[in-house]
Amino acid sequence: MSILIIIAGIVSLIYGLLNVFGFTKQDTSKDSETDKKLLSEKSRYFIGRYFAGFQFIIAGLGAIILGLVMYFN
Repeated sequence: MSILIIIAGIVSLIYGLLNVFGFTKQDTSKDSETDKKLLSEKSRYFIGRYFAGFQFIIAGLGAIILGLVMYFN
């Protein structure tokens, strides 16, 4: 089980890094009408790229650490 958590953490970490460094495209035209009314395009781009990217990085690191703790206990 711990190996699966570590693998999921690595995948999440890689996806987060790809998001933050801009290798995945953020298409803001697919956002909902409510988002378009409440947030500017610049804000929606920031949330989609940086905020979500760092959330994936944090989750990935947490999963890797949890998997390692479970593996060595």
